[in-house]
Amino acid sequence: MNLRALTVGDVMTRDPVTLGPEDSLSRAMEVMRRHAIRRVPVVLSGRLVGLLAQGDLNRAHPSILDSSPEEFQRVVDETTVSRIMISSPITTTESAPLVEAVRTLHSTKFGALPVVQGDTVVGILTDADLIRTLWEILARAD
Repeated sequence: MNLRALTVGDVMTRDPVTLGPEDSLSRAMEVMRRHAIRRVPVVLSGRLVGLLAQGDLNRAHPSILDSSPEEFQRVVDETTVSRIMISSPITTTESAPLVEAVRTLHSTKFGALPVVQGDTVVGILTDADLIRTLWEILARAD
C-alpha cells in the first residue's frame, strides 16, 4: 500500500450527521451525545455554512453551578447553533492528498475538516478517522 497515495476520501466519514444553523444548542447536545461525535457540519439548504465543535458547546452554555436548572435549560433551548458555530470553516475535498489534510489539522489544531464537493458536505475528516486509519495500517504491518 502506497501511504502517500491515500486521499481524504479513503478515510473520511461519509454522509456525516449535520445540524442546521437555527437548531438549538439543546438539539446539538442531544445529537452529539446520541451519535457519540464531537464535531458536526452545519448546513443550510444542503450547503456548508459552519462547523460546531463540542468545545464550542462547552464554552457557550452556562454552568449548571452558576445558574438555576431552569436558566440553563432556557439558554440551551433558546440559543441557536449559528450564534456559536465556526463560520466559514476550513474545508477539504475527497481527492485531496491525506498528508495535506493531516498537515492542516496539525498546524491549525483543529479536530476535523468538513469534506465538500462545491459547497455540499459529502463527509468529514476527524482525528478519530485518522487514529482508526493509523491503527489499521499498524495492524497490517504485523
